[in-house]
Amino acid sequence: MPRFLILTVVAVALLAVAACSDDDDGATPSPSPVPSLTETQPPASPSPTPTPTSTSTPTPTLFPNVCLPNPDPATAAFQVLDQPAPSAVVTSPVTVSGQVNYFEATYQIAIYDASGAPLVETFGTAQQPDIGVIGPFSHDVTFTVSEPTPACLWVYEQSAMDGSPVRVGQVPLLLLP
Repeated sequence: MPRFLILTVVAVALLAVAACSDDDDGATPSPSPVPSLTETQPPASPSPTPTPTSTSTPTPTLFPNVCLPNPDPATAAFQVLDQPAPSAVVTSPVTVSGQVNYFEATYQIAIYDASGAPLVETFGTAQQPDIGVIGPFSHDVTFTVSEPTPACLWVYEQSAMDGSPVRVGQVPLLLLP
């Protein structure tokens, strides 16, 4: 019983302190006898703003980011892409591999050029160990280009409702003839 009484008194005291520190009425609060954390630490000295000593040029990339805005980015629960790596330089056929968790384990693969026009569209079926479980896939995708071509690889599920791409993974690539 004494413990309960002590805990009750402490709880009421904490509530009273919290209620007194509320500043909703606009009155100026009285100074606290206990210093706050900011009052006990020395003021921070202003740090000087760094000034660049030389103008640096960004490192040029092999190709610009050619991937169009992703309509529905995939999460790791639905897709993990292992190959090819982002910004990879690839020749035909390119091996696309990873894991997916899509309806009936069916996935779509497309490669789009910089204007968004499809160069390749195909599909495959993953080795799904059980319904709702992510399963491995690997697919060799053949493409034809006559010169080095910036492109964007998409791996996605086709919506059963309207056929639109959902759970999309994107990888920028440079395709070589």
